[in-house]
Amino acid sequence: MLTEKHLAILGITMKQANDFIIANINRPQIIFDAASQFGITSRMLSDITGYSTDIVHGYFLAAGYSSALISTKLDVSILVNSDLGTLEQLVSFNSREGVLSNAALREVVEPVINFDPRYRYDYDLSFGSVYSYQKADHIYSSGELGVSNLDNVPATNENIESLFYGSLINIFSALDEAELSQINAFPENGNQADFQSLLFAALSDTPESIVWSDGELADMVTTEAIRILDKYWTNDWVGILDHSYLNLAVV
Repeated sequence: MLTEKHLAILGITMKQANDFIIANINRPQIIFDAASQFGITSRMLSDITGYSTDIVHGYFLAAGYSSALISTKLDVSILVNSDLGTLEQLVSFNSREGVLSNAALREVVEPVINFDPRYRYDYDLSFGSVYSYQKADHIYSSGELGVSNLDNVPATNENIESLFYGSLINIFSALDEAELSQINAFPENGNQADFQSLLFAALSDTPESIVWSDGELADMVTTEAIRILDKYWTNDWVGILDHSYLNLAVV
């Protein structure tokens, strides 16, 4: 489990963490400060206590913490801040060549993010650590990344960029034309639970044959990358895949 791995790095067991929370349950500041200091996310607090992340957030909201502060201090995994379950297999490095290589995708996305006045931040900043402690040892643990299938990843912007593009390629490769049409046609004000179910079902199966050409995939990935990087910098969520179909399929 991702939480157990992260706590083990800190030399703490799940029971010890839970005992600490129980002992300080009436002192939320102590819990909040300890969690934010050691990279214990809302998701990890949920795993430790057995309560949902909504209840974890509600606990701190009731103690006077703002939702923005909770998000920026406790939802701090670099890639994703939800439990992806079986969809975690879609998170991987990009090993494609040609128009789907990291260099080719960057060539399309970077100028838009750096120079379009609608976007406020530099492209390279999108792939850095959320907090300095996350790369203090020059390695990203699974807890810092937010996925259990990756561990001890060298803490470079290039690696996060590769994981970003690799995951987007995997997402669109898992969709066939009918599924993508349903997703694109889903109303903006539609039921969120229905949209989540649609995404989860679509991403859980893989087309039997290749659906998209490399050029089509590149167009979809770059368009989605620009959309995500815009939301990444203009919303409270801090995981670079938090606004992707992958995360929206489970939250």
